Amino acid sequence: MTAQIHPDTLPFFEELAVNNNREWFSSNKLRWDAIREAFLGFTQALIDAMAPDDSAVAHLSARQCVYRIHRDLRFTQDKRPYKTHIACFLPYGGDRTQCVPGYYLQLGQGDYGLAGGCSLGGGIFMPSPKQLAAIRQEIFYCTDEFKAILNASSYKRYYGSSFFTSKKLSRPPKGYAADWPDIDLLKYCDYCCMYHAPIKDVLSDAFADEVVRLWKAALPLNHFIGRALDLV
Repeated sequence: MTAQIHPDTLPFFEELAVNNNREWFSSNKLRWDAIREAFLGFTQALIDAMAPDDSAVAHLSARQCVYRIHRDLRFTQDKRPYKTHIACFLPYGGDRTQCVPGYYLQLGQGDYGLAGGCSLGGGIFMPSPKQLAAIRQEIFYCTDEFKAILNASSYKRYYGSSFFTSKKLSRPPKGYAADWPDIDLLKYCDYCCMYHAPIKDVLSDAFADEVVRLWKAALPLNHFIGRALDLV
């Protein structure tokens, strides 16, 4: 795949991290416009590459999936106006503001304190209590299928054996027995798989192909969650 991110992407965010103000951003607006335009093209190429394998995202456009750079300052004391990353999310159902499974990619990570120059993966993050209950029920009823997804070599290679989660329960969720053999699978509050790509991979000519490869490894997890939520 020929799609690439703009070479100024990571340097721009490194500079923005120490100059997070409207004056600096205004004077560097042309740089940002070029970075965003390239990322829109990159995202559309990813959508087109995923479409044959996952019809749940086939209808999406890049502009539906790419997040804005302006931070939401309404409910935070941190008044820095800009994010120091660019990201896209390919959501099941087409609305990236909703909590649904999908495919995530983020370039630039200083504001999250994460390793590497990039995070990408799939699954669902911060589901509602109702959604979480539905996912846990699907895991309980289809345990062997769920374990096969997590144990697939293509999945384990990138995502390991645990989930990227905001919280993991110390006790079984209500309604499930502590002595059920796979009870640990139900203790997560998020079912999100995440891979941290090193900067050398992000800058590689083959980065788009790598993103698609990782996203396809997460596809069975997305479909499982989507089925639990009646989205597929």
